[in-house]
Amino acid sequence: FDHSGWANQIKDYSKHFECIVFDNRGVGKTEGSDSEFSISLMAEDVLSLMDKLNIKKAHFSGVSLGSCVAQEIVIKRPDIVCSLQLHGTWASTEGYVGRKFNAQINLLKKLEIREFYEINVLWFLTPTFMRDNPHMVQKMIESAVNKNYSKNFLIAQYMADLNHYSMDRLNQISVPTLITVGSFDLATPLDYAVQVKNEISGSEIIVWENGGHVHNIENPKEFNSKTLEFMLR
Repeated sequence: FDHSGWANQIKDYSKHFECIVFDNRGVGKTEGSDSEFSISLMAEDVLSLMDKLNIKKAHFSGVSLGSCVAQEIVIKRPDIVCSLQLHGTWASTEGYVGRKFNAQINLLKKLEIREFYEINVLWFLTPTFMRDNPHMVQKMIESAVNKNYSKNFLIAQYMADLNHYSMDRLNQISVPTLITVGSFDLATPLDYAVQVKNEISGSEIIVWENGGHVHNIENPKEFNSKTLEFMLR
């Protein structure tokens, strides 16, 4: 997903905050080199963007890979973070998640992009959402296919996902932190979010019953309500 995945949040968030969404390197409208991909580099990209826009401090929210980038930002520069939201997050790819990322990488190497996304969506969305919103699901697949993402960029991004490890540094995070996860998240299951919560002192966790990996898209009304409540404290 590119920055358009935040569309439903911007509508509500912008009533209270100036909202800035962007594409990570190699995604959407942001160029990138497939030889230069890591969570740390993407965090540096965000810090450079903040400098360019003269933003001194902000609330940070990231979904999936974006949550790992947000972890890295607050560890590097806690002084610029008002609060932190980590959605569908992880700090280690040991076990299931590592196997899943390796499977995605292997599928990308062997399949056409459309074939890959037809399979990939099964990790991101719940059966209920797919049953109730078939046209939206197809639109999401078509959007991803039509953006013509480079296979090399996608593989490099999944390698960055796979290589992310922050378990030994999460205890450095002291800003207000909210973690959310869907109970039916097949991309990064509940246990991985709980690991993160246990390592960040004072952090909170919300589990969306029967929610998937992108529960901000599946259930935007409740997601926006809970996350805004957190930011507006």
